[in-house]
Formats: sequence, C-alpha cells, structure tokens
Amino acid sequence: MTSAGKTAKTQMVALLMAGLGLGGLVVAMLKEPLWGYTNFLVCAFFFVTLAAGGLVLLALNTVAKAGWHIVLKRVFEGYAALLPMGALLILLTLVNLLSGSGSIYEWARPGVMDHDSPLYDHLLHEKVAYLNTPFYITRMLVALALWLLFSFRLRRLSLAQDKDNLLERTHQSVRWSTGFLVCFALTFSMASFDWIMGLEAHWFSTVFGMYNIAGLLSSSVAAIVLTCILLSKAGLLPEFRIPHVHDLAKLLFAFCTFWAYLWFCQFMLIWYGNLPEETIYFVRRWHGGWQPIFYLNFALNWVLPFFLLLPRPLKRNPNYVAMVALLVLLGRWVDIYLMVTPYNFSSPPIGWVEVSALLGFVGLFVFCLQRKFRKVPLISKNDPYLQESLNLH
Repeated sequence: MTSAGKTAKTQMVALLMAGLGLGGLVVAMLKEPLWGYTNFLVCAFFFVTLAAGGLVLLALNTVAKAGWHIVLKRVFEGYAALLPMGALLILLTLVNLLSGSGSIYEWARPGVMDHDSPLYDHLLHEKVAYLNTPFYITRMLVALALWLLFSFRLRRLSLAQDKDNLLERTHQSVRWSTGFLVCFALTFSMASFDWIMGLEAHWFSTVFGMYNIAGLLSSSVAAIVLTCILLSKAGLLPEFRIPHVHDLAKLLFAFCTFWAYLWFCQFMLIWYGNLPEETIYFVRRWHGGWQPIFYLNFALNWVLPFFLLLPRPLKRNPNYVAMVALLVLLGRWVDIYLMVTPYNFSSPPIGWVEVSALLGFVGLFVFCLQRKFRKVPLISKNDPYLQESLNLH
C-alpha cells in the first residue's frame, strides 16, 4: 500500500473512532452529566496540553538556536496548529460551568457564595474576587487568545521562510519564541489553577502550575516521538533517523524525571506540613479504591520510563522508544484523571465513559493532525540549521 493509501486508511479509522467515542460521551453527558463532563474536561485538558506542548518545544529549541530538531520542526508546528481545536474544546467546558447546580466546579454552583443559602461556604466566599464566572471566563479567553496569537505568528514565519529564504525570519522567530515562553509560563500556570485546581477550591498548591508544565513537557515529547516514528515508517519523513530518536528519548527521560521531582516536592511538603486544608488532596486519593491509580500514576510517569530508558542502546531503538512513549502518554491521562475526578467521585468510576471519551478524543486528534501534515511540506527546506539536523550523528 502506498503512503497516500496508508494515510487515507488511518484517517478513516481515526474518524470512525472519533464518531463512536464522542457519540458515547455525548450520551453520557445527557444521562450522567457529572460523569460525562468530568471525562470531557480530562480529555480536553490532556489534548490542549499536547497541542500547546508542540509550540513550547518549538519555542524552546528556537530560543536555544538548536539545530538537531529541524527535521522534526514541522511536526512540532503540526501539533501547535491544533491549538484552535484545543481552545474550542476547553471553551466547551464553559457549558458545564454555566449549568448551575450540575457544575463540576463547586464554587460555580448556586448558593455557595450566598450568605442566606444552606449551601453557603465561607472559604469559597472569601475567594469570590477571583473565583467568579465573569473573571474566570476572561482569564480563559485571554490565555487561549495569547497562545493562538503566538502559534499563528511562529507558523507563519516558518512557512514564509520556505518561500523567501530570508534569514531574518529565524531572528524574528527567536524573538517571538522568547516572548511566548515567558507568556506561557504565566498563563498556563494560571490555567492549571483555574481549570484543574479550581475543582478543589479549598485546596491549594504553589507548585501546581509547574507540576503541570512538567507533565505537558513529558507527554508532548512522548507524542512527538511516537508521531515521528510512525511518519518515518510510513515513508513520509525519511529524514528522521536513529540520532533523532536518541535525542528525543533523552528528552523524554529528562522530562519524566523533572515531573517526578515536582511530584515529590508537592507530596513531601504537604505530607510534612500535615495541614488539613492541604492533606485533604492526598487523603481523597488514598481511599475509596483510588490508591492503585495513585501508585499507577507514579509508575507510568516516572518509574517505568526511567528504568526502561536508562540503557543507551535501547534509546536508539525506535520500536522500543515508541512503546515507552505510549506508556508515558497513558500515564499523563492517568495523572490528569487523578487530578480531576476524585473531588466529585468517592471511588473511581472507570468504565465505558472513560473508554469512549479517550477513544473519541484520540480519533479526533489523529484525524486533525494528519490533515495539518498534508497541507505543508514536512521539511522546512530553507531553515539555516537544516543541514545540521540532516547530518546529526
């Protein structure tokens, strides 16, 4: 089968997965709104971070003036080009936020901020200046708009360089990438507080934003290495070679360890401080059947990747690295599921809704990603660092 035939077949399978999975999720939202919207948030946050992660990795390498990644540059840009879809998915979570008593966010439910209501919560009322619907929506729109602005600008500069071969495009990309990294560190931390930690507004952690940045980096590298290996096997990216696999595997190893460091920092400080308003986060995740998922999260996101990627020869084996990347992606989904779900469920509601949501979002993501790859050449032919990347050893 030709590369075009394989691509068309993959798109059909992805579209079928998206239709069946998202259809099941819609049914769940109608029959069990709390369960359905919880899974929608888990998957929407998971996939918007993958899209944003492509832009972050692109910006990091651009600012560092790295040459090794140019063969993969269009893959980074392809992920970043999915930010509009990711932004739309996150915006759809506002449907639940505005649903009143059915909202998965306690602070958004009627009566919680009202002194005369039996549901009145004094602590949440003290945070009303920040936790109110208009300000929440404003913060969401500002963050997403800034990410889209930088995504469009960096992609436009890259594609323009293919046409005019101007070195100034690279210098402009460095400046825009620098601005984006500063902006993203602030806005994504804020988004993590709002979209995820906002579910448990009584609890707080100052390291939570950086913790999610670490998860974004490890999962994005995992997704990109898997994508590059599949594109190479399909004959669409022949320039992707073993040295590129090796470098991506080293990055995956490093970012997984960075995630584990921040996980331990958060856990250790809360455990040592032993303050009720902080420990409640981990108490919920140690009871009611959550404990196996708690340990599985740490195993998938660090223990297994760390030991599986230690030997140098294995980091140069594409099939092996792809397997580890799949484990890390599964681990990231488990991590987000564990952050989102326990507040509204006393025991893990793992069932057909979780499977439907994950399959639906995977199908949608793969389908849209392939369409992005078909619109532009997969090699940035006029990038000044291209030869360095082609000759990587």
